[in-house]
Amino acid sequence: MEANFSDFFDSSRLPLRPEFGIVLGSGIVVLEDLEDRFDVSYGRIQGLPKTTVAGHQGVLSFGRIPGGPVVLIARGRFHLYEGHPLEHSTCIVRLFEKIGLRKLILTNAAGGLKAGWWPGDLMLIRDHLNLQFPRHEGEGQRNVYDQAWGDQVMRDAAFAGVSMRAGVYAGLLGPTYETPAEVRWLQKTGADAVGMSTVPEANLAASLGMKVLAISCITNVAVSPDAQASTCHEEVVDVAKKASQALDAVLHVACRS
Repeated sequence: MEANFSDFFDSSRLPLRPEFGIVLGSGIVVLEDLEDRFDVSYGRIQGLPKTTVAGHQGVLSFGRIPGGPVVLIARGRFHLYEGHPLEHSTCIVRLFEKIGLRKLILTNAAGGLKAGWWPGDLMLIRDHLNLQFPRHEGEGQRNVYDQAWGDQVMRDAAFAGVSMRAGVYAGLLGPTYETPAEVRWLQKTGADAVGMSTVPEANLAASLGMKVLAISCITNVAVSPDAQASTCHEEVVDVAKKASQALDAVLHVACRS
């Protein structure tokens, strides 16, 4: 799929091109304070599919972080479990790369797999397990996530009063949540959080030479059968919204790192 994005971007006559591309996960509402904000519905860009999952607006936001850089935010993504082909799940990254963006920040809502973690915690993704299949574009990169950038963001976030976790993200297909047996298996593999996105985008971005930072918002803690059985998408979206204030602060510092 090839979205006619460059033509639209040029025709919008924006004064500056963004320095950072940001993709928001389920229920995440951040960076609402952009200066000179300009929103574009995905439906106005030829070739982009529609978002169908609750908590994904389907809007591109252009603007400047107050006192910081110009950013381009994708408020919603496309998941493989929606029936999209692989190229749809990575089309936002291709659009970002097409206009010259070299720094990508991915966010998602994820289930925590470690005792002592709580809904609302933020986890910097150090590495991932690709359990989505089929093979992704760009898969095979050894160092997908920029470790130096991640270290700096964690330090700056702590200085801003936000404590972050760090760990390994397991990307599953979904849309159903993990069974207790799957949770136990994931914990044994070394996964610290589990979700249904991010991995295809991160793999492709790294293969295109982009610097990648990814952050999970822990929306439920899947460390016991009882906790996992109660999880639903509405709960995930609700917790993500409540945790957005802390994530907003982290994104502000990440775009200055």
